[in-house]
Parts: sequence; structure tokens; C-alpha cells
Amino acid sequence: MSILQDLQGPKVRVGKFKNGFIEIKENQIVTVTIEDVLGEGDLIPSDFKEITAVVKPGDRVLLDDGLMELEVVKTGTRELQARVINGGLLKDRKGMNLPGIPLPIDCLTEKDHRDLIFGIENEVDYIALSFVRKGQDIRILREILENKKSQARIIAKIEMQEALDNLEEIIRLSDAVMVARGDLAVEVGSSKLPGFQKKIIKLANEMQKPVITATQMLDSMVENPRPTRAEITDVANAVLDGTDALMLSAESASGKYPFRSIRQMHDIITEVEKGDDRYYKISMEHEFLSIPSAIGASASLSALKLNAKAIVSLTTTGKTANIITSYRPQAKVIAVTDRIEVLNRLELIWGIQTFKIQPYSSMEDILSQVDQVLVSYGLARTGDRIILTLGQPIESGSKTNALFVHIVGGELAHKLEDSKLPLRCQKLPPI
Repeated sequence: MSILQDLQGPKVRVGKFKNGFIEIKENQIVTVTIEDVLGEGDLIPSDFKEITAVVKPGDRVLLDDGLMELEVVKTGTRELQARVINGGLLKDRKGMNLPGIPLPIDCLTEKDHRDLIFGIENEVDYIALSFVRKGQDIRILREILENKKSQARIIAKIEMQEALDNLEEIIRLSDAVMVARGDLAVEVGSSKLPGFQKKIIKLANEMQKPVITATQMLDSMVENPRPTRAEITDVANAVLDGTDALMLSAESASGKYPFRSIRQMHDIITEVEKGDDRYYKISMEHEFLSIPSAIGASASLSALKLNAKAIVSLTTTGKTANIITSYRPQAKVIAVTDRIEVLNRLELIWGIQTFKIQPYSSMEDILSQVDQVLVSYGLARTGDRIILTLGQPIESGSKTNALFVHIVGGELAHKLEDSKLPLRCQKLPPI
């Protein structure tokens, strides 16, 4: 199981109101203040103390994920006046967005630092960094993790215009990225979101970095037992575009139908991935590849030409297994190692099934354990072909440099009954 810690980040919010809320109406003039006061009437407190310095007349201020909109008409040193474009009921601590305006704030808040230390101490597998704006934000977090000797991987949440402006650098420096569609849609406008989503996924695929698509994937299932047709298509298109993982939010966190939501998303993904045109994206355009990339491409191509049942990656870091999946082979991709923390970090990546084996010192030992796993878990049968990637010489722990075609043995093994299989190998239970 992989654990992802989501840092809150420097989310700009309104303050609190005397009655817990105020109602603002179209064309009303409101005052946004940085004073520590309770709001009421047309007074809106903000926790962003630099707001009066960074906005100017004509700038937009969006409230509550864009449900309400203000236009700045006048700025002062401690407050600003704005005209309400779209009104509504504004409640305590709702979000405030300043689309297109660079914010002079640190990516990691004091709370983030405290939370990060907690996550490191409890050995989380991934750290999701909110409101990333530039590559330096990733470098700062990376330095902290290295100083604390943490192996946690970094996920950059793309949710600001500045992040889009520095997208290639951010993806290159991160271990994975997330299309955080909530704040991103508010920042760039809903009509531009699909194009940016496709751009982020495409670039992450090209750079062989896992990518998560998140926010309101099946939002109607918070209240209803079935999704809308538009949501089904949205999930399917994210898969077709090349996303590695899809993320449920309120659907599973606070919705009425959490298990149905998970099953519905699983069913949509499974159906989309039945199409043969989704697989074997092996490009011959690049003449030179790194050794792991060449092995990954070769393993995928060999699995296709030999009709192999699976590609088994013997891995110590997870790098080669990740590269193999970037070529989208149709054969099962199975990562095996004796290092559970490595397997946990691979759970995010498209198509990988992970299994722990005992420490090994020879090829015979490896093949014996692999055969046992494949046959007993029902992943392959005796006589099936598999492609094995590994590093040789084995005893020295070499990095992946070899590809081996193996005929599954395991004549003395037998498939376990369903209740004794790992959950991922069991039949789906009824809901």
C-alpha cells in the first residue's frame, strides 16, 4: 500500500464572519481588509497580508473556487474596494484566488514544515506539494527530504498559471505530477482546463513521469448512486490521454456511495483499456536511449512479438519498472523485490502489480520465486512465456542491464483459493 501526504500549501482564504457568512450581491461594493477582524455587511477579511500590494484596479478576485467574483476598483495600504461581478453566500475560510497574479509567498508554510516532518517520521511514500509555481519549489522540498534521509517521492500539484509557465522544469525535477483541476480551473478558466490537462499528461508521459488526474471525476456520486454520462466520458478521456492514476475526492471521502464510486471508476478504466490502440507506444524516433530505457523498450517489444504473458521487473529502485510501463505494454507488468518500500512507491504507476519476494543471490533463486508467485497467484501458468528484466551480476546488486526470456516452471505450485490470494488477485466482491 502506498501512502501519499498532501501538504496544504499557502492557500489564500477569506477570514471569519460574525454570523459565519455574509451575502454579497451583484454590483455591490465590498471592502477586502487585511486587518484581523470579523467580517460583516460588506467587509471581507483576508489572511493574505500582501493582497493590497499585488493587485491593481481591474484585477479579478475569485472566491469559493470561483463561485463568486470581484473586480478591484481601488487599492489602499490595508484594504481594497471591489465590485461584485457574481455574488452569493460567502462562508468562513473559503478560498480566495487571484488568477494570473504572481504571489510573493513561500511554497511551504510553517504548517507545511510541521506536517512534512510528521510525514517523514511516519515514512510516507509520496509528498504532494501544493501550489507549485517553479522548479525552485521542488528543489527546496527535495533538499529537506535529503537532509532528513527520506526516500519519499515528490508529486508536484499543477494548479497555478505560474506552474504552467514553468511546466517542463517542474515535471523534470519532480517524481510525479498531479493535474489538480479544482484550483487550476479557477486560475485559468474552466474552458481552458481540458487543453491544459491534456498538455500536462502528454508532457509527463514524454518525460516518463507518473501523472495523476484529480478533482470531481465522479462528483455527482457524492449524492447519487450513478455518475452522469459526462463524468463517465471525463474519466475515460483521462485514461485515453495517458494518465497513470485517477483520484477520487469527496466521492470516497464524504460521499454517500464510496464503494460504488470506486467500482464505477474501476469499471470505466477497465473498459477503456480493452482497446488495443492504447498499448505499445514504443517510439523509434530517438536514436540513443539510456540502458534502462533501452531495456524497457526491448522488454515491451519482446513481450509483443513473443506473446509473453507478463513482463517481470526485478527492481531495487523501481526505475526500470516505471520506464517499462511508459511504453504501455499489454502484457502484465509485475515488479518484484525484497524491498517493501520500493514496491509501495510503485503503486501509483500505471499498470504495475507489485509482489514481495525473499532476498535472492542467484538466477535459480529468482526464477524459482517468480514461478511460485506467478502460478500460485494465477498470474501465469506453467509453460507460459515471460520477459524478465534484471541487473547482472546478481550477487553484486547491479542496476538493470539484462533481459531474459523465461518459460514459467512451477510444476509443484498450484493456484491458491480465492480467499488466500492477495486482494489485487481476488475476484471483485459484490457491492
